[in-house]
Amino acid sequence: MCRILADIFRSTADLEDFFTEVRSLNGNFPLTVDDLLALGQAYFERYPERFVERNLEEVRLGYRLTRFCLMEKALANLPGEAKNFFRQAFEKPELVAGLLESFRCSTYGEKIQEYFGLLQGSLTEIKSTVDELPKGMVKERFLGGLTTLLNITYLLKVLISRAG
Repeated sequence: MCRILADIFRSTADLEDFFTEVRSLNGNFPLTVDDLLALGQAYFERYPERFVERNLEEVRLGYRLTRFCLMEKALANLPGEAKNFFRQAFEKPELVAGLLESFRCSTYGEKIQEYFGLLQGSLTEIKSTVDELPKGMVKERFLGGLTTLLNITYLLKVLISRAG
């Protein structure tokens, strides 16, 4: 039986432990609307939303949590070398150009277009799922995380097309 993200979140002490557990699944976890809602509920149990004296650090944690989960799912069908490249690129977008150049010089460099196409396809599917979420704070967190991923995807698209 595949553990869902909400269960993992509830059973881990902090975000780094959660990331380690989720990464070990290699994207082999469900990511349906119900799964996203359950993770959002677990997040808000730990970090209750406040409309007065809002804790912006907790909001940022929510975006980081959602970005991580969405990215790990999007990377599920990619080989290890591509996963590592994209993880680094999305974690540190300011380094994308240098990371891309290093990847292009590697033995896997000629496959960057193929890998990027697979990633884009996965993110498109994930976006459809996020779009199905009902309006509310859970959707807001996932949209915030997804928007950042899509912005970095655009940057990668531009740099990959320039590199030919």
